[in-house]
Amino acid sequence: MTKEDDQLIAASGLADADTGEPLTGIYSNSGFDMVGVLSRLVNRPNPQINLGPIDMSCSFLVTDARQYDCPIVYCSPTFEHLTGYGATEIVGRNCRFLQAPDGQVTCGSRRTYTDNQAVYHLKAQMLQNKEHQASIINYRKGGQPFVNLITVIPITNETNEVMFFVGLQVDLVEQPNAILEKMKDGTYLVNYQQMNIPPYIPGSSFSTEPVDDYFRELPSTAPASSTLASPEVLELVNCSGDNELQLQQEWNKLLLDQSEDFIHVLSIKGFFLYCSRSSSYMLEHDAEELVGHPLSSICHPSDIVPVMREIKEAAANPDKVINLIYRVRRKYSGYMWMECQGKIHIDQSKGRKCLILAGRERPMYELIRKEIVQADDITNGPEFWTKVTLSGLFLHVTPTSEEVVGFSADSLEGATLYQYIADNNVRDITRALELVKEGRIVNLHHSMQNSKGDYVPVFSTFYPGDVSFGVGRPSFALVQIRSKTSSTTGPVLESLSSTQGDNDENLFSELETVRGTSWQYELHQLQLSNRKLREQLDNLKNPKRRKQKKKAAETSDVPKMCAQCQSTDSPEWRKGPNGPKELCNACGLRYAKQNSGNKK
Repeated sequence: MTKEDDQLIAASGLADADTGEPLTGIYSNSGFDMVGVLSRLVNRPNPQINLGPIDMSCSFLVTDARQYDCPIVYCSPTFEHLTGYGATEIVGRNCRFLQAPDGQVTCGSRRTYTDNQAVYHLKAQMLQNKEHQASIINYRKGGQPFVNLITVIPITNETNEVMFFVGLQVDLVEQPNAILEKMKDGTYLVNYQQMNIPPYIPGSSFSTEPVDDYFRELPSTAPASSTLASPEVLELVNCSGDNELQLQQEWNKLLLDQSEDFIHVLSIKGFFLYCSRSSSYMLEHDAEELVGHPLSSICHPSDIVPVMREIKEAAANPDKVINLIYRVRRKYSGYMWMECQGKIHIDQSKGRKCLILAGRERPMYELIRKEIVQADDITNGPEFWTKVTLSGLFLHVTPTSEEVVGFSADSLEGATLYQYIADNNVRDITRALELVKEGRIVNLHHSMQNSKGDYVPVFSTFYPGDVSFGVGRPSFALVQIRSKTSSTTGPVLESLSSTQGDNDENLFSELETVRGTSWQYELHQLQLSNRKLREQLDNLKNPKRRKQKKKAAETSDVPKMCAQCQSTDSPEWRKGPNGPKELCNACGLRYAKQNSGNKK
């Protein structure tokens, strides 16, 4: 070849000008051989997880296992659309940045915005170079949460050394039908192909709805004189108006602004039409930041489906009082549980509906396993647990109370602990409640009146109900009351200074705010587990009655629940990815339609 030919070939990018050899790596903008990695992914030996169909429309990323902290070396365009981050913001970082709304997560830190157990599971499986799958709460750029079903596959070279980890993602809120089938080993066959996902644009994902001035005026259908304060009070709070209607509206606004509860108005589609000023300290959002935005902008992604279903059902029954319990994400402090109660309001002149609700923070149970006091040397008899206020009022009692004191749970609930103790124990009970207010765990030997009127000796342990030992001040207390036959040994009242054991498991982990599933689903799973345990126990006690028990199990009082939308009132139940009759009629039809489309 002549010199002119070499220059022409070099200019065209077809070969090296010096050696004449064909050039390589000129077609990849990223410089990464993604097709080679996907080939190894699909053709890997001894696969543990069935991935289903895989192509370049999937949302996935690749991390380098040979570099420190496993940085991302490639992300698919669909992953960018899913998360809202650009490739330049993703490549070079560890994928943990998706675990916080602001993308700032320190290696080894305890997670505030996602489930620590799920994070630990993913990390442990990666350290062992195992294929694994988990659902976890992740966050898009701008802070919008989504439920991410992650499948992580290690990719090895010819010497069986792990070179890369490939992580495939799917948003289970937007694509609940992506799960095709549950495998025998508990993993899921997932359709990761996402052909029609629109790109996520931070800041514009929450469509707003215009707020009618009607809702800003806070109308009152009640007569003005029935709720209006006296003139002296109105003058004291600087509330004025030209007539009684204006005074009424000013008085309403004042009450709403000063209320500690989060008073808010939702449209039937779930948009905020009004928010009281209490949102600034309860949710850390100013009212102006919420009005016009959907409830999904702050609601936990696993809770939004059952919450919207409840709202739609309430719209069909205006006289029904609606009760909602769900998780909301505060602006700075992570998730919290909120309980709301309200009713549908109908504008008779325009025929429009909205939902008026009052919400407040709902403290949830928390009890670490290692904090439970073992007292086998003191008592080995029956016991019962109670939830009590910090002044000793029974809020909830377990049914085994009849075995200890002879009273049913219903008869104890609403009564006070002081009604059932001897006079000489009043001071000790008061002291125990004062100590548990400070977040301490207290053991107490005392007597308690039974249904026959006799005082029987018991051993009680007081636990802070919604905080860990020594962490903060609880909203309520849990009391473990155990019967005993031996006389008191040691101090009558003992405040523990430390806990024994190293098991940090929360007994109420289903209620943790970062849990990736709704409380309705968790409750249903606990009911099913309890039913199985009950059947196993009955089979051990009466092995000859197994056939009768199987028939009884078919007519169990545990209601069916849809695995996707958590509805319980479907007229017909259909097949889902986990087996027959697990989806409601609507979700089952969508699942069957999608499956038939995939087969074609």
